[in-house]
Amino acid sequence: MKGKRLLYLSAAMAVIIAVALACFYPKNTQTFKEVKDTIKAPHHQGSVQVSVDTESIHLDIKNVGQRGLAQVYAYKANEYQSQDHIRGISKDIKATGRYLGDYTCKQNKTLTIHRYDEQGYDGLYDKYYIIQNKKVLYGPVYATQIVSKRNTIAYKQPSIKGIFNEDANNVKYAKDLGAHSITLNIDLGTLLATNKNNAYNMKVNGQTYYFNKKSVSQIDAKVKEASKAHMNVVAVLIAWKNHNYASFPKALRYNSPKSTITMGTNTSTSQGRDAVIAMMEFLAQRYSQSAQSGLISTYVISNEIDFTHYFYDCGNLNTFMEEYERCLRLSNLAVKKYAADINVAVPFTHYWTKSSGQMFKECPGHSLAPYKMLNWLAAYTNAQGAYDWAIAPHCYGTVNTKSNLAASDVKYKALTGDYKTSPQITFSNFELWNAYLSQRVLKYQGHQRSVYLTESGASSSKNTTQGYQEQAATLAQVYYKVAQMPFVKSFNYYRLKDHQQESANGLSCGLLATNYKQKPAYKVYKYIDTKDTLKYSNPYLKYINYQRNGIDRVSVASGNIKSWKDTMIVYSSDYNWNHFSYKNVMRH
Repeated sequence: MKGKRLLYLSAAMAVIIAVALACFYPKNTQTFKEVKDTIKAPHHQGSVQVSVDTESIHLDIKNVGQRGLAQVYAYKANEYQSQDHIRGISKDIKATGRYLGDYTCKQNKTLTIHRYDEQGYDGLYDKYYIIQNKKVLYGPVYATQIVSKRNTIAYKQPSIKGIFNEDANNVKYAKDLGAHSITLNIDLGTLLATNKNNAYNMKVNGQTYYFNKKSVSQIDAKVKEASKAHMNVVAVLIAWKNHNYASFPKALRYNSPKSTITMGTNTSTSQGRDAVIAMMEFLAQRYSQSAQSGLISTYVISNEIDFTHYFYDCGNLNTFMEEYERCLRLSNLAVKKYAADINVAVPFTHYWTKSSGQMFKECPGHSLAPYKMLNWLAAYTNAQGAYDWAIAPHCYGTVNTKSNLAASDVKYKALTGDYKTSPQITFSNFELWNAYLSQRVLKYQGHQRSVYLTESGASSSKNTTQGYQEQAATLAQVYYKVAQMPFVKSFNYYRLKDHQQESANGLSCGLLATNYKQKPAYKVYKYIDTKDTLKYSNPYLKYINYQRNGIDRVSVASGNIKSWKDTMIVYSSDYNWNHFSYKNVMRH
């Protein structure tokens, strides 16, 4: 989150201003075929579908191989068959797996096995191969059809309006704003307990794990208040480096030199793998019961992973993404065990075809381009069993301290109107997500993947009168834009109240000042999805002022802005803004 990143934000901002004008548009023509060639995603003959019910696992095998007899094996997630090209940092590459049965090639067969072994380990978390004479005919493939304990726990949101809200006491503001979802942070680093004293216990995969009652009670307070108010909770899971490491096993940490802020969640070891599963099962089980006990409908796994030090500091795309996707996959399986509609999400910054290191060197460690990371993730997960991972981009402007985002985005020339070439995707060219997510390979079961704006806002900069007015105007502009996109499920505005350290650096995104005084943006946001939306937003329309495509001046004074619809295009793209409608903004 931004409060953590401000440890180096001031220095980074100086670098941003110094080099931003030197940026150029990349010639990025990466295709999914090239991604598959890079990761060597298998092009298997036939199909294998893995489904899981309460007691059994079923492998539905069709037309795999050519002739003869093959064998079916189960491997743990961090175990790798000798032919696996990508293994992350796992050392377990000589595993032989667990033999499940034979399969006659080219036939159709359903192999059914017990879900739990004698020790109580859940085969839900295994990956499966069909092997003949040490050659992989199919796999690895994971379970994609899971019978969950509950089908639905999420509330149907009347609109996408939400808030980033860490304090349970501030839910009263969320209610006043009419928020329908909130974002909160959960520190995995303090969740596990070293012993059973003052701890909850839960048996997962045959082992008993203990969870810190103090930490859990703090989560309870935030989640319960939001759930009672019928707000969906989006939980960001991060293991911060700010506590006694005794409760976070060494095998679960990466200990990368540049990871000075977080510890990641290392699933390359058996102990780390099982600890992650245990933490996810504990959270999913506890927060999928009822509003009275609290509900969490979405789990964001780590933070801004293109700044790789937040998870595992590594500049190699294949290695980093294998580590991250393994954790993401296991987390998804764990939460789906308890509720079918809980999902996991992947968080990024606003960088896109170019990484932070390529553009402004904002990241203190390695960084990767989100465009390549998402292409990799789509190709890889489709090959191993597609699931409904969502996306949680952190949208601001190129420089997030500026109050008029459209103007600053044009100034720093870090955008285009094409997702294949744009160095960044900010609010100014946010519609590029529509084209990107409309690709068949990116879709899940024929639908665009969900997007959760868990940390996105507009700054009032140095909190001058002009800054306040431009913040209110920008907030209206960006909300009207993202509300047109059906794949956006929540816009959880960042943040409710200014953070003192952030404001000292010009990042004043709060709807409230540090003394809790309302800024003009507060009422704009309060009424943004109501019948009075234009009554409160239109007075700030005159403060929108930028150069469309970096050329034509756009403003009320220039005569080419008469409504908020006229402010949607900052960079021309193939998105059809004739479909703009205020009905998409309203509660329904």
